[in-house]
Amino acid sequence: MPIDKKFRSGFVAIIGRPNVGKSTILNHLVGEKVAVVTEKPETTRDKIRGILTRPDAQVIFVDTPGIHKPANLLGKQITQAAKDSLLEVDLIVFVLDVTKGVTQEDRLISGLLKEAKKPAIALINKVDKVSKSLALPMIEEAARLYDFREIIPASATKGDNMDVLLKKTVEYLPEGPKYFPDEQYTDRTERFMAGEVVRGKALELTREEIPHSLAVLVEEFKERPKKKLIYVRAIIFVERHSQKKIIVGHKGQMLKAIGEAARKEIEDLLKKRVYLELWVKVYENWRKDPQALKMLGYA
Repeated sequence: MPIDKKFRSGFVAIIGRPNVGKSTILNHLVGEKVAVVTEKPETTRDKIRGILTRPDAQVIFVDTPGIHKPANLLGKQITQAAKDSLLEVDLIVFVLDVTKGVTQEDRLISGLLKEAKKPAIALINKVDKVSKSLALPMIEEAARLYDFREIIPASATKGDNMDVLLKKTVEYLPEGPKYFPDEQYTDRTERFMAGEVVRGKALELTREEIPHSLAVLVEEFKERPKKKLIYVRAIIFVERHSQKKIIVGHKGQMLKAIGEAARKEIEDLLKKRVYLELWVKVYENWRKDPQALKMLGYA
């Protein structure tokens, strides 16, 4: 399509260390639940694109995994994916957690910004949890990390200053075409989103320390017109039998709760009835196994 000089478009990476609120920010800006959000760090494993289309702009936000020092092959692959995303975008939103201050990982990320040489906005998140006397020094310290176009204090959970972030994001994007249809809000398939919903519910409902050992593979995703529903069969993989017991729960109650919660959210997502079948399997040390990572879509 011809380029409208008043229309802006581009790709925007949302980066930061684990658990600073990147996925919450993405979901708020797009207005849809695109990424899994939990209180557990390192929940995001894939680059997930959320698409916002307005009359004057189309912004493709890229939610990246938290950049950290990896402990295994999975960690290396997802951290590299986050680093690679910096080279593929027009603008970077660097999210910092005001409650933690500027950390060594934040300084590592600022070094990646300098290598990428891309325009960037610093978002100081979670300011609703601290006093202004603590937020101001954080803003000053962030300014020393990189030559940011803007430094915006905000609260993603409350929506404070999210409108300012969006306004400034659009201002710094180049003029360009629409990359996606107006109604599309992610580049991920319904099958992938169903798997992410299952993983998210499993993380939410199990408080034990198993999030990094948990993965979901959607084996079957089929529409059944005669029954007017979509059939989804998914496997929840864990690394140890003790973790399987946690996911299954006493007399299968935990797995049933995960399934019910996930089914309702998938139905809301697809606007169709869903029959969800879940299985739990042990795959020892899958995070260190190249074949397992490939099977699960992380390679």
